[in-house]
Amino acid sequence: MRRRSTVWRLTALLATISVLVMAVLGIAIDQAVRHNFNALDRAELENKAALISDMVATVAPQQLGERLGEALGHHPDIAFWISDADGSTVFSTAPAALLEYAGQQSPTAQRRQQVWRLPDGNHYRVLYLRQPPTQGAPLRLLLAIDGARHAPFLRGFHQLLAACIVLAAVASSLLGGYVVRRTLRPLQSLADEARQITTEHLDRRLSVAAAPAELDHLAQTLNSMLARLQNDFVRLSEFSADLSHELRTPITNLLTQVHVVLAQPRDNAAYRDALGSCAEEMQRLSRIIADMLYLAQAETVDALPTRERVALGSLVDVLLEFYGLLAEDKQVQLRRDGDAELQGNRLMIHRAVANLLSNAIQHCPPGGVVQVRIGSSDGRCSIEVSNPGPQIAADALPRLFDRFYRADRSRGRGHGEGAGLGLAITRAIAQAHGGQVQVASTAQGTTFSLLLPLA
Repeated sequence: MRRRSTVWRLTALLATISVLVMAVLGIAIDQAVRHNFNALDRAELENKAALISDMVATVAPQQLGERLGEALGHHPDIAFWISDADGSTVFSTAPAALLEYAGQQSPTAQRRQQVWRLPDGNHYRVLYLRQPPTQGAPLRLLLAIDGARHAPFLRGFHQLLAACIVLAAVASSLLGGYVVRRTLRPLQSLADEARQITTEHLDRRLSVAAAPAELDHLAQTLNSMLARLQNDFVRLSEFSADLSHELRTPITNLLTQVHVVLAQPRDNAAYRDALGSCAEEMQRLSRIIADMLYLAQAETVDALPTRERVALGSLVDVLLEFYGLLAEDKQVQLRRDGDAELQGNRLMIHRAVANLLSNAIQHCPPGGVVQVRIGSSDGRCSIEVSNPGPQIAADALPRLFDRFYRADRSRGRGHGEGAGLGLAITRAIAQAHGGQVQVASTAQGTTFSLLLPLA
């Protein structure tokens, strides 16, 4: 089935509700009118019965029929039958069918109204009384109001009510459709604005001020999503450009070496030198690809395969011993202070601290000291790696953990230099543990802080 629009659904719903409300209201009014008519009929019967009782008590029996005719003859909607104890009629305006049915009933001494349904289908509201004797013999009184007395009025009322319900449905459909369209117009405006947001115009945002209060939260949420998409798209574009540049350099070097060697015959030593250079470039490619795969795994949800208790002091000591020869070669001293334990993945924490140590040793001047401080407080531990290297520019600090980012773009890219993924991997590992990594740089040196929860 073809899906209905929101305008159509709301319009149909408003029309249906209007019809139901009018129908319920009409039924309530109809019952109220019928109840009022019944009350009027009961009161009229009571009044006429009291009038007849007064006349029977005050008028001589010889003049009773004439006086009753004068008093009651102008009431065509009420049937009267007054008879004596022998059944002789004193006064009557009742139809024969009603008198025949009355002959099968017994009068009562109390004024108790009844509803009689005759075999011909007519029904009457009746007072059938046995009048106590006042002058002469007792009488029987029959007063009946035809149930069809109010039928013409009720028929016209029902026709008017049905017409009102139909008109209400039509008016609700037309006015409801107009109101719904006006109400949903801001949604269409938001849709038009969203349609204009493309990859070339990710900086555009939805108009929050023009949206109604109910759509304000939706517009703000969409704007926040667009901001995240724009940021991710920019980072992806920069990452693609950086990745292309990083891969192009070793591949270009490989092709250059191969073309030079193949340009003319050479001795075995030249071939070995060329193959060695090619091997170094391929190792660089291999490191870039391995780091990219590791970074992709570290950034996935539930990136921690296992958790165990990790003693940070012994872990850092192992790394200091591993980097000891490199530090000695660069005339750099390595120190560690403090200790702590946490629950985490040992291999990933080992990789993160190794990246910080390698980076600190690489940028530490000869004769400097790379200091590793371990501590814990407020439910988390900190691993601070400091070196007295040159100060990093303030505008470069927020981007140090981006992929392939280098604070100094002008420096050469020697074979020993990394691909610019170490700090990005460190941040991904910290986030996988529910922590974070920070950096502070002054003229006295630079400190990287790896903050991880204890549990």
